[in-house]
Amino acid sequence: MTGVRHRVTLAVVLLCVCLWGTTDAGVAKERERVVRKPRKPAPTPSAVERSPGAPPIDMSKMWGKWYLLNLASTCPHQLQQGASSEATVINLTPPEQESSPVSVSTKTRFNHDCWEILQKYYPTKTNGRYILKGNSVSEPSTDVIIMELDNAYAFILYHKKGKITAKLYGRSTVNLSEPMLTKFETLAQEKGMSLAYLFPFPTFGHCDSVTKDHVIDCIPTC
Repeated sequence: MTGVRHRVTLAVVLLCVCLWGTTDAGVAKERERVVRKPRKPAPTPSAVERSPGAPPIDMSKMWGKWYLLNLASTCPHQLQQGASSEATVINLTPPEQESSPVSVSTKTRFNHDCWEILQKYYPTKTNGRYILKGNSVSEPSTDVIIMELDNAYAFILYHKKGKITAKLYGRSTVNLSEPMLTKFETLAQEKGMSLAYLFPFPTFGHCDSVTKDHVIDCIPTC
């Protein structure tokens, strides 16, 4: 029993470390890229700000279910694990009040099991910008910035400790828009991430249900 408990604890720790990126190479992947060592320095914090002239984000379009389609990152662990990413889906629940945090549920696979990761995005005074707080006073928070949003796609940036992760989410995994994928790649390049930093995610095999012992609170390392 002790051995089983130890393995479960280890799995939770690993899942937190490699949030949205697993090491299970046995599941079919799509459009894998060869991971190359980054050559450019990490963008500065100012690089993640939305453009001054960007239109306001209509957050009413953000609520509900989204599929993770593509990811670009300067986080070393994401770069190592990007080629073995698992199908991932998130669900955002609108807050009861404008000043309340957004509840975020992320479902993904780890070692063939479905896991659910629960997080809270706290609003700021800036439109489209949220804070994912660390687990302690000493743990840095993560800036969550919604760069673009419409009824079908969302571009979101996560910034922590000088590292940036950009994610492309879609309402559907079928008939993916090549112009939208190209636009996301352009956004990533503007933030200092070339094609070597990009990793597509599987469009099948998403988790529907999760057992209660596979639900965790988790903050990404970067």
